[in-house]
This record gives sequence, C-alpha cells and structure tokens, in this order.
Amino acid sequence: MKESILRFDQRQKYVVFDFETEGLNLIKSRPWQIAWTVYEGKKKIKANNKFLAYKDLGVSKGAQKITRFDERAYRAKAEDLESVWELFSKDFYNEDHKLVGHNVLGFDVYMVNVWRKLIGLAPDYSFMERIIDTLCLERAIQSGSPESLDIDDFICWQYKWLSTRPKGMKASMKACIERYGLGGDSDKLHDASYDVEKNFEVFQKQLFELEI
Repeated sequence: MKESILRFDQRQKYVVFDFETEGLNLIKSRPWQIAWTVYEGKKKIKANNKFLAYKDLGVSKGAQKITRFDERAYRAKAEDLESVWELFSKDFYNEDHKLVGHNVLGFDVYMVNVWRKLIGLAPDYSFMERIIDTLCLERAIQSGSPESLDIDDFICWQYKWLSTRPKGMKASMKACIERYGLGGDSDKLHDASYDVEKNFEVFQKQLFELEI
C-alpha cells in the first residue's frame, strides 16, 4: 500500500531508464545502449547515456531501422560492460530510488538480467517492488481506473494492466506524448536518452491522474 502520494513528494528520487537492444528476445537479445536519469521530485540530478561494447554485436534489421542504429557512431562511444554496470547499478539498486520506464515490466527488467549474466552475475529481481511502469499507468488511466487507489500489491496491479490491452487504446510512448501535448521530435523516439526524457514528462502528467 502506498505510504504517500508521489505527486506531492518532491524528495522522492527516481531512476528513469531505457534500453536499446539487438532484438526483442527476452533471454538472448543483448542491450547495446542504456540511458538513465536520476531525478529528485521534478529536478534532474544527473543523466547518463552509455553504449555497451561487443565485438560481435548483431542488431537485427528491424531494430536497426527503429533505433536508426549507426555502427560507426556506436563503435566510437562503446564502453566496457562492467565499467558501465558499476555506474548504473549504484543508482538502479539504490533502495531509496523508484524505477520508472515505459513497458519496463514487459521488457527492460529482463535486459537488466541479460546484462548481469554477460558479466558473470547471478539473476537478481530484487528491484521489482520499486518499478513504476508508465505503460501500465496509461492503460489504467485510459480505462477509467479510479483516481484514488488503495493498492496492497502495486506490482501485481501493474502486471494486471500490462496484460490488459483494451481494443483501440493507444498507449505507446508516442501516443502518450501526443495525448499529454508534450511536443518533441517523434523521429528521436527509440533513442534511449530521448525516451527517458519524454517518459519522465509523461510520468509527471500521469501522477495528476492517478494517486500512487
């Protein structure tokens, strides 16, 4: 059950994160870009946009098209997996931080553990109770879920909405940006750093439609 309404808590810290990957396989597709930004309330504390180095990166044609993958630019910026993990994990596994993303319960949480496996770490889903998935929030909002929620198990509530796909509903990040009138450049979507920025703007709007 929630302890406070997040829209009023300007001390709460968030890690908003997003991966770009080789493909959509939840077990084998490797992440090659990770962006995460730390906020306190509405204030940006720090932003990171990192590329993960592989000798044999194999981005699928579909993923290349969607993300506008440029191998030369990627190679110029790519860094060692373990060094980036050290930076990312300090923020991500900080128990005082809530973790925000769009469809992260359906995809990105698995990429965290793909990354862990690649550097020899055991699977770890201990962060799950801190996840806030803006896709789930959006589906609940558009379906007319009551503004004031009394939720004993927030993660289960989100999984319910993750698996609920009302016919005709548009809840993609692009659709959310348009619905909330946030503007921006749709051609930049699927670049992890841009997605993080717009996702937090969407999340701030959602906080005034659902009391979580």
